[in-house]
Amino acid sequence: MSVEHARRAAGIDGLRAVAALSVLVYHAWLYTLPTVDAGSTRTGLDYALHELRLGLVLFFVLSGFLLYGPWVRSALEGSTRPRVGAYLTRRAARIVPAYYLAILGSIALLWPIGDSPGVRLPPAEDLWLFAVFGQNLKESTLLRLDPPMWTLAVEVAFYLTLPLLGWIAVTMARRGGRALQCVVPLAFGALGLTWNYVLADERQLNLSLLSKQLPAMAPYFALGMLAAVLVHGRSPSRRVVRLTVTLGCAAVLVDAALAIDEATRGSGALWLRIWRDDLAALGFAGILAVVATAQRPLRLLGHRSMAAIGRISYGIYLWHVPLLLVLRANGLLPLG
Repeated sequence: MSVEHARRAAGIDGLRAVAALSVLVYHAWLYTLPTVDAGSTRTGLDYALHELRLGLVLFFVLSGFLLYGPWVRSALEGSTRPRVGAYLTRRAARIVPAYYLAILGSIALLWPIGDSPGVRLPPAEDLWLFAVFGQNLKESTLLRLDPPMWTLAVEVAFYLTLPLLGWIAVTMARRGGRALQCVVPLAFGALGLTWNYVLADERQLNLSLLSKQLPAMAPYFALGMLAAVLVHGRSPSRRVVRLTVTLGCAAVLVDAALAIDEATRGSGALWLRIWRDDLAALGFAGILAVVATAQRPLRLLGHRSMAAIGRISYGIYLWHVPLLLVLRANGLLPLG
């Protein structure tokens, strides 16, 4: 690995660290509330801490950008397309063993303290759904045991869908260049927006389940995929990097401000339910694009400590909520 590539990889690991630490601090705030309820915000600080939930969006954008990259290279460079079997094997090796270990660990840690505040256990007969990443398919398992695991079910659905999207992109490569390659992520994102439009307009649907499926999150993945297409083979200048990072951070902050305004006023705006956090995802996609391709990575993201946290971010993500709940149950987590 060249020094330049190593620095870029460190920058991406730094973004993983930002996502993991955001989610960690969000849940640390949530599980130190006297009543564990994200809707019980009272102060400006509460609202600000609640918006650290956007770390989840960053994780989805990262997956779209990084995993779609090999198909982008194949489409735009004419190289051999990724082998689906090898791709799925790598994905399984990356997430499944640690995921199963976290499930077993969560059961061992949380079942004895099932009556403690914040602990939400599924029926024992439904635990098999966690084993097949199906916890988002039933009310009795959704957001239970280790709540952040719901996102792993969405990620796995994306992993299984991506080879089809990649095949379409590579097939289309014979008919056009970069502009045509934008069609796949744009279409995938449009599918997600349509799904969210239907959910926003049909209140009789089971929103708790349907809003936690891949189509609802498709715009986040799609923006990461689109960024991978647009920056492939390019290296932005330092001026472009600074401008993109500034605008990206601004987009994330505006998204958070809109969510806070919605929470305080309770207007129930239809467009917010449709677009959800797409503005933040757009900001994250821009930042990720320049971090991954800039000649000189951002110092903070590429710092050794941030890169180290990013490399263990998956473990942090899987284990932090069960450990917070155990600490709370034993009086070791300060409340308030």
